[in-house]
Amino acid sequence: MRIKISFLREHSSANSIPLHHQKLLADSLGEYSDTITGDRLMFNFSSLKGTSKITNGFMRFLSSKITLVISSRSQEFAEALVTKIFDNPFLAVGKMNLIPKTYEVIPDPSFQTKMRYLCISPLIMVNPDKEPERAQELIDPTSQAFSDLLYNITLDRMEKAGYTEAQLNEFAEFEAQPDMEYITKINESGKKFARFYKSAAGNTMLGFLLPFTLHAHPEVHKFIWEVGLGVLTEEGYGMVDLVKS
Repeated sequence: MRIKISFLREHSSANSIPLHHQKLLADSLGEYSDTITGDRLMFNFSSLKGTSKITNGFMRFLSSKITLVISSRSQEFAEALVTKIFDNPFLAVGKMNLIPKTYEVIPDPSFQTKMRYLCISPLIMVNPDKEPERAQELIDPTSQAFSDLLYNITLDRMEKAGYTEAQLNEFAEFEAQPDMEYITKINESGKKFARFYKSAAGNTMLGFLLPFTLHAHPEVHKFIWEVGLGVLTEEGYGMVDLVKS
């Protein structure tokens, strides 16, 4: 279940936060989610969105309206988290105070075998808290190794989520194909589709922001839609959205 929450920034609080602010969000939301019964690992959230300008590694919001998307496999967990957010006068993210105003449930898309996604929070391939050196290595997103690693991560998470061996055997079809036109354009412009981020524990890791096509069983797409793709999704990494056609 996905829920989009709209906030108004408290004018007396800061109007900027670090560009990479998932750790701040994880700390703020964690104060609420840790008190809710349910699997904390089956929870995901986006970065903050709003009209903004990026300067020297900070995101300065030009409008007071800011949104956040949260998602969970459990409707009860998602609704309980929203209730706790609205039970408080504001959500503190760093030095910015966000006053909750409205929320709406985002309908699930029609899950097909082939779907096109874009990352709305960085996709992390290797957990730096377990493999610190490997987490900083660039894995070519056009390689089979990239797709295979995503497959192994996803199936491992689905197994831990309670899918049976018989169900997992039905999910053998899996192929992630990045948008080559986008990658070529980024490379030619001198920009980056992968950057370094910090885990909640403060360890450095490489994260990707790129559009891609995923061929997989519809149930796999549903799982990714609800709880994200890659590792450390409970820290707000790996949330995807559909590419608008």
